[in-house]
Amino acid sequence: MEGSGQSDKGGHVTWTSSMSTYMLEYLEGIVASGNKTSSGFKQVHLKACAKVLNDHFNINLTSDQITNHTRTWKRKYSKIADLRKLSVALWDEDNFIISLDHKHYADHIKDHKDDAEYLNKPIHNYGKMLVIFGNSLATGKYAKGSSDPLAIESIPIDDDEEEIGMGSAAATRSTSRVHALNEENGASSSAPKHKKVKTAAAIEEDGLIRAFKSVGDKLAGAIVQAGKEAAKSNKELPDNLYESVHSIPGFEDTHLAHYHAHLVDNPPTARVFVTLEFAHKVTWIARYVATTFNG
Repeated sequence: MEGSGQSDKGGHVTWTSSMSTYMLEYLEGIVASGNKTSSGFKQVHLKACAKVLNDHFNINLTSDQITNHTRTWKRKYSKIADLRKLSVALWDEDNFIISLDHKHYADHIKDHKDDAEYLNKPIHNYGKMLVIFGNSLATGKYAKGSSDPLAIESIPIDDDEEEIGMGSAAATRSTSRVHALNEENGASSSAPKHKKVKTAAAIEEDGLIRAFKSVGDKLAGAIVQAGKEAAKSNKELPDNLYESVHSIPGFEDTHLAHYHAHLVDNPPTARVFVTLEFAHKVTWIARYVATTFNG
């Protein structure tokens, strides 16, 4: 439900969809820059996230409220992972859709009405959730392709192991296992044999690659814009460059000074940097610090 985003005296916040998306985009940038720890996000990054939302939406969030809302989205991601395990579900990894046929959908929604928002429609912000929470949760099942029979668990086969390279006895055992499983579940004997099916881990990895590519595309777009600006003037620096760099929280003064010197040496990049949104400035600085100081 859309709302003002202001918190009441009890600390409750009415989150709008645009606020949630903005928060997830910021946290996605933190993960992409390698600053998320195994135990979660550092307090400095949660405070910086609250600041960027407060500045953008003119509200008054705290880092604790960011933490609570992040947990809400983690529960959503966990629910989606459970729904993907349904034996009658098909997963569209390009459009992020969990599909059920009409009968199975109606039967499921009858007992689980709240799941309707995740079924038979693109899941909003799934790519961002995958980047943020993908390493901490696993689906635990194997996803099915559109040609797999319903209610049958697929048998994983190594992508780098071709049938021609298997011994005849091993190939026979593999074939027998597939046939037996299909016969028990009433699957057609004409179904393709030895169909390779990606494991859940492989699908999660593919999703992470696409999500990180999305972040990379944004950075690439900013670099292209930098090239256009460079054509105007190769030496002109923006007036507010120093303030724009040193106002970013979460970094050591030495690192900010080093990055400021880098921008002074590269005026086209500096002109683009000052026009970026706060979350993207953090990503640019984090990438520079990781490359320069961490090898």
